Amino acid sequence: MSSTQPPTTLQATYFNGQVLKGTPVNVHCGAGQLVFFLGDTKHAIALRSVKRSESFGNAPIVFELPDGATLEFDRESSRNTLKFWNALSPSWFEKVQYHPTQWLLISLVSIAFAAGLYGQGLPLIGKWIAFATPQSKVSKFMEDVLPQLDGVIFQPSNLGDQAKATHQRQLKSLIANQAGLSHVKLAFRSSKIGPNAFALPDGTIVLTDELLNSLPAEIIPGVLAHELGHVELRHMTRRLLQNAMVGTLIATFSGDISILVSTLGTQLVAQHYSREFEREADLFAIELFVKQGRDLAALELLHEKLGSLDQSGSRNASYLDSHPGADERLQLIREKQQNKEAR
Repeated sequence: MSSTQPPTTLQATYFNGQVLKGTPVNVHCGAGQLVFFLGDTKHAIALRSVKRSESFGNAPIVFELPDGATLEFDRESSRNTLKFWNALSPSWFEKVQYHPTQWLLISLVSIAFAAGLYGQGLPLIGKWIAFATPQSKVSKFMEDVLPQLDGVIFQPSNLGDQAKATHQRQLKSLIANQAGLSHVKLAFRSSKIGPNAFALPDGTIVLTDELLNSLPAEIIPGVLAHELGHVELRHMTRRLLQNAMVGTLIATFSGDISILVSTLGTQLVAQHYSREFEREADLFAIELFVKQGRDLAALELLHEKLGSLDQSGSRNASYLDSHPGADERLQLIREKQQNKEAR
């Protein structure tokens, strides 16, 4: 009989939401309240005002208190807590975790569903969420990513001020009268990842010294136009959302939620767009050049240069990962050029 009776006092760690260090406390649960002491101060919190996290695998349960503080229970305390906290009963998800047959069935169904969803459903969901989210919110969420990467992946740029000013003017000219791209800005970095260019979800286009030193300045607008395509079409945001949805499923099965947030910076740098996204960015660049009356020969020269670097096995090939082949891209440009001349 005693084995079924849960203890009324549990060990937890209290976090006040202002400092990272937690304080061990003994939490008494009863009469619809959580009661604990911090020093000589007694805290009595009504259960109905407490929000509880879901219990994933071996992850601890966290109670969010009304003032923003939290109580984190270890796995054993969490199990005991679920036994007597009648005011907030466990969710169906928590219940099935402790019934192997139900869990196995749900796991198999989830895996089958995820396999079918990954190819078609996740890209569509990611696209919908990406375009439904205001750019201002995306920018706010991602504003600290580049500073976090500095010193880890990136080093300060050694590019001269004159060269930087040239590329800033090139970008300004490209986004003129492009309302959806007014937030775009350039960042110059040196990096061990080699010659590269990529667009962060907040609209920052990062150009590495290694890439800029490998190409003539006059064809860099082609690189910028391509990256602007990724920004306009929210490709990085869509890829990150898709990966996050897969990551959530993995975290559910593994019980390790931290993987969802610990690799964001690495994803941003290592992420390769699909060839479909690269073609869309190429088309955007071509259409932008045509719209602004620019010579498509500059784009043609860019891809000829990139193609020759790829064939030579140069380290510059890092910029070409997942991109369509040079011949395919050149053919696309030449077709657009012929259509332009035929008008």
